[in-house]
Amino acid sequence: APATGDLEKDTYGMAATEYLHLLYQKQGHRLTLTLNRPERINALNDRLTREFESAMLAAEDDDEIRVIVLKGSGRGFCAGHDYGREHFKPGSRETGHDTEQHRIDFEKRMRAYMRVWEIPKPVIAQVHGACIAAGTILAGLADIVVAAHDAKIGPVEAAPGMVMGLIWGAWLPVVGIRKTKDFAFLHGTMDGRQAEQCGFATRSVPAAELDDTVERMAAEIARVPLEILMMKKLAINRSANRMGVRDMMEINFEMSLAGHFSNT
Repeated sequence: APATGDLEKDTYGMAATEYLHLLYQKQGHRLTLTLNRPERINALNDRLTREFESAMLAAEDDDEIRVIVLKGSGRGFCAGHDYGREHFKPGSRETGHDTEQHRIDFEKRMRAYMRVWEIPKPVIAQVHGACIAAGTILAGLADIVVAAHDAKIGPVEAAPGMVMGLIWGAWLPVVGIRKTKDFAFLHGTMDGRQAEQCGFATRSVPAAELDDTVERMAAEIARVPLEILMMKKLAINRSANRMGVRDMMEINFEMSLAGHFSNT
């Protein structure tokens, strides 16, 4: 679907219609960002990550936009990172022995993901199908998460203990210590109902009702003046940062570098 709204260049000099892996659809006070690599279940490669950050910056600068809906095309929300290595195996070193390049890559990724948390406008994550690894970071940092009952949500798809990512910094303040450690050490996924029960999702609905539910929620939020929405989000998030949320992400970033270069 083509992007709607004006085609002014965003912060990275990219017009909305030039996105390759992202749909930027503006309608009134609502913006829908759709991760659009359905053949890879919207796995985040470098291009999509850059486009996502670019779109979030453009949305922040557009005073007409009051609420952002983040969703995925095709079979799922997001399957995590895609490093594009043909013979990559879970648990192997994702960028070989090049720690310098890996740090640069992770810095870029973390900066892009944190746009969800830092943009002073409400973000609704609409989760269906697979929401794995980095996909749970994007959803976990959103202000509201609506998941389909049959969604598949989890930190990794490799064997337990085989990978280490940025995931836990986003999970811990949302689901608590016990549930975070459960997933960290025992692997597994949860469906939408379980995600609502543990606090990861705001609510869970049948897949057939997902679009309409998010539409109603976005419409309700869009009725509120932008200034009020911004004050509410900033007040909550700044308080959460005082409680250590931003520091959790930073700590997990450093641990991720070590974990991705382990010999397991």
